[in-house]
Amino acid sequence: MTGFDRLLRCRFAVLLFAIPGLAQRPSTLETTVELHPDSASDLVKLAVSLLKTGQPGQAAGYLDRALRILGEAPEAAYPHYLRAKVYTDTNDVPKAEGELSKAVTLEPEFAAAWSDLGQARKSLLNAAGAFAAFKRAVELDPEDSIARYRLGAAYLDRAEPRLAIPQFEKALSVAPDDQSSLYSLQRALREDGQTERADAVKRRLAETLRRHDIAAQNALKAVVVNNEGAALQKNGDLPAAREKYRAALELYPENVPIRVNLAIALLRTGQWSEGLSQLREAMRRDPLNDLLKRAWNDAASQAPPGTTVDGARLR
Repeated sequence: MTGFDRLLRCRFAVLLFAIPGLAQRPSTLETTVELHPDSASDLVKLAVSLLKTGQPGQAAGYLDRALRILGEAPEAAYPHYLRAKVYTDTNDVPKAEGELSKAVTLEPEFAAAWSDLGQARKSLLNAAGAFAAFKRAVELDPEDSIARYRLGAAYLDRAEPRLAIPQFEKALSVAPDDQSSLYSLQRALREDGQTERADAVKRRLAETLRRHDIAAQNALKAVVVNNEGAALQKNGDLPAAREKYRAALELYPENVPIRVNLAIALLRTGQWSEGLSQLREAMRRDPLNDLLKRAWNDAASQAPPGTTVDGARLR
């Protein structure tokens, strides 16, 4: 049975992809690690996949193995950075701070590690150390909106709102709808006596919250409609299920599982071009999902001659 045939089994679509957040195990990477147990890069790749799929506990072991192999090499900076994320997930901030300190020692220009180091130091009430780390992070990566926000918040903590304002403004130029940056910017403006500008930002924040609330409501509706499609598919009414999936995706276009459900239904009803297009978009949004890649390859190989995807012929 090919990967595509397995994909077309409705139980895969309904039971695995109808539940938001349920991701596939990175089986190909696990196989690679079994074949190359001393490859630090493969161990790190597998750990990254596990972290992305919400499995930090399993990622930790692979990171520890990679770190034993790498020792004090500069390449160890990244796994130290990832190991800190695992410690942060378990609220072990002192160990996270230690891992991040090692990361920036091994790679002094590791901007993201400096930013997270500042956050860890802030949690440990080391305000001066946190401020220095945030400044370094912004110096290394001026376009990092998170680092900008964190530095702005540090300026606010130091009662320096005028210096905080440009940090929040820069953060918002990169991530315009970030609620934390909007809230902090209006606070900084108000503390700096710029009341009119603060009020304008407050209105912008209220509008952002309204849009996010609508998006959240649409996401909930989409899950309901998607599950209705799953029930129809289970009962054999695939055309009706397909339209339910399409309606769900219109409500929640960011949801990869719903998009995959639609792709499967389209392929099973002979709509190869649109189905493959949706499957390709799902892969773009979830590039580490090996099962999707295998399904794409199998589906593309079985598509009728002359099939086009996004205007281009497959073969």
